Amino acid sequence: MPRSLVSTTRHRRHIVALIAILFIAVASTFAVIVLRSIDTIRNTANQIDDARAVDAASGAIEALRSQLSGTIHDNATWDGAYKQLNSITRKYWIIENWALTGSDNPLYDTAVVIDVRGKVIVAYKDGRDLGIDPTSYFGPDLDTLIAQAYNVKQKGGPVPVQFIQTGGGVAVVGAATIRPRISATRVEEGNLYALIFARHLTPSVVNKLSQVFRIGGMTLNLAKDEQMLNVPLDDVWGRHVAYLSWPSKLPGSRSFLAVRSQLAIGCAILVLFLAAIGMVGLAIIRKLREDEAASRYKAFHDPLTGLANRAGFANFLQNAIAEANGSAIQLHLLDLDGFKGVNDAWGHATGDRLLVAVADRLRAELPSYAFVARLGGDEFSVVTIGTQDALEHRVISSGIQRAVSSEFAIEGRLIQLGGSVGVSVVKDVDAEIGELMRTADIALYQAKDLGRGRTVVYEQALNAVRNERAMLEAELRQTLCGEGIDVKYQPLVDAGSQEIQGVEALARWSSPTLGPVRPDIFIPIAEKAGLIDVLGMQVLERAATTAARWPSIGVCVNVSPLQLQDQSFVRRAAEILEIAGLDPSRLTLEITEGVLITHPDQARRAIAALKALGVKVALDDFGIGYASIGALRKFGFDRLKIDKSLAAELDGDQKAADVFHATVALANALEIPVTAEGIETQSQAMIARLSGCDLLQGYLFSKPASADEISAHYFSSPKISVLANP
Repeated sequence: MPRSLVSTTRHRRHIVALIAILFIAVASTFAVIVLRSIDTIRNTANQIDDARAVDAASGAIEALRSQLSGTIHDNATWDGAYKQLNSITRKYWIIENWALTGSDNPLYDTAVVIDVRGKVIVAYKDGRDLGIDPTSYFGPDLDTLIAQAYNVKQKGGPVPVQFIQTGGGVAVVGAATIRPRISATRVEEGNLYALIFARHLTPSVVNKLSQVFRIGGMTLNLAKDEQMLNVPLDDVWGRHVAYLSWPSKLPGSRSFLAVRSQLAIGCAILVLFLAAIGMVGLAIIRKLREDEAASRYKAFHDPLTGLANRAGFANFLQNAIAEANGSAIQLHLLDLDGFKGVNDAWGHATGDRLLVAVADRLRAELPSYAFVARLGGDEFSVVTIGTQDALEHRVISSGIQRAVSSEFAIEGRLIQLGGSVGVSVVKDVDAEIGELMRTADIALYQAKDLGRGRTVVYEQALNAVRNERAMLEAELRQTLCGEGIDVKYQPLVDAGSQEIQGVEALARWSSPTLGPVRPDIFIPIAEKAGLIDVLGMQVLERAATTAARWPSIGVCVNVSPLQLQDQSFVRRAAEILEIAGLDPSRLTLEITEGVLITHPDQARRAIAALKALGVKVALDDFGIGYASIGALRKFGFDRLKIDKSLAAELDGDQKAADVFHATVALANALEIPVTAEGIETQSQAMIARLSGCDLLQGYLFSKPASADEISAHYFSSPKISVLANP
């Protein structure tokens, strides 16, 4: 072969070899770059998902703390709670409202109330007494947490919430001092109680967090697991008490394994492979975005009804205030009337279905521009932005009332509800979320006080009404502390002879500032303030002591349903009778049928214990409620009192007389003696006597009189006519 040709061939081989080497080098370098890029994508995807999971877990921890903080703040900043803890009935109130609810409350399972001197008032876990000292159970960190709570001076300040290793495991624990919401209420800083709520991180709680925040395989560990992702839970000193741990999902690694077979094909399909990697990356990013959107949705929406929750409501209201541009912001607060009775009668599952039905009705009845939220429990809110036109107020309010007033068909039951609505309207320039909520809340309370099922628009005068009620409550509390409640007595006379057979003790009160206050005003105030037990016991004690001076006649005393729910009521009544020296057979306690419906088991036990003591029990206001014949037999009443509204229509109304006669005939058929109250004319007395009533009571015979007036008449003549209109 010629040298020139060899040289040319060799040169070409070198060129081909160089090209091949260059091609191999470029391909190898490109392959390495691709592989490294793939590996980088895989690791980045893993890291992004791990970071998302860590952020979600941190959010879960913050949600636990925030939920508990909000729950403690709502319960501790409560006028009723502050007043109750300064009353003699505080322990029973705490157990009823906080301690027993821990057994099924999703926000806390342990409730403790401690006074400023460290005395434990109540300590319950899962609805049962804790059984040991809370300091032993929670450890020394509890004292530090309580000290932090007492250092919070301003109402609405941050509630300290930390994680503590307790005797029952790791728990998120918070504490706050119990203060009134009303700024006018005087607060004794040196005599505040601390409210402690705890929620133990049980497997079910951790599993719920795992589901809600989409973190699979989450567990609670006392030590850090280096093979898993971890988020620490810190105590009051910043020390790691425990860790939330879970395995990494490694989405990038799974994606790499899915395309590994394609990589073996080689450079021919490298472009397709790179395209696949790009698609995988886009899919991962899309999935992360979807997870973020889902987490945000869960954070701002109620999982039961799908409406906005309290956080979503606050977020919307804040944006609405910023963007209203001079328009009026209208807030309607809705509180369902009778919802607690539904829960008590048919269970929380039925109650949840009812809440869903109410939410659906609100969506259907209200305009599309109305923002509807569930704030918690049976409380909803509706926000609209528009003019201050009263017609627009009525459109929203009417829609709300229509939504809740019609019957609901739940599991074959027809449930009738109602709703009380408080409305507050402000211009955006004057709007503050706290003030808007406060004024709407005042209007809501006024709607409830007016008989429920109403809508009240906030006016400045409502502040005066609330302040007057607060003043009356304070004065009534002061009166009861000095045992200064007055008692009058209205005679019960024999329908035939008109001789005194007994008296009914009636509470009377005169406010130091407003003068005489009607019982239908101060008794509901006493019930709401937790003073009814003290008031009732004072009336019972005075009536028993006074009646002991009157031989051969009995005394009747009204008992509040709240008193009858107290398991110590019968024992205390027996002590009063023994001290007064009054024969129990001369005492008749009058109850209304409301307690028979709301707490039938406790009512049956209390009535049986009273009858075993020798005390008689009468059913008051018979004929206007729902007491059935079965209930009359089952509870074994000694007497029925016909409501005065039935006697008021007897003059000249034959239908009213027929109804009255039929009511008495029913009682007589059951062999239960009957008292007719509200007798004001001789014709009413005659009809009542002929219908079968053996005792009469009313202004025809006497107005309520003092004990001295009763004594003067009773010992001078048994005829009641002498005492008529004293």
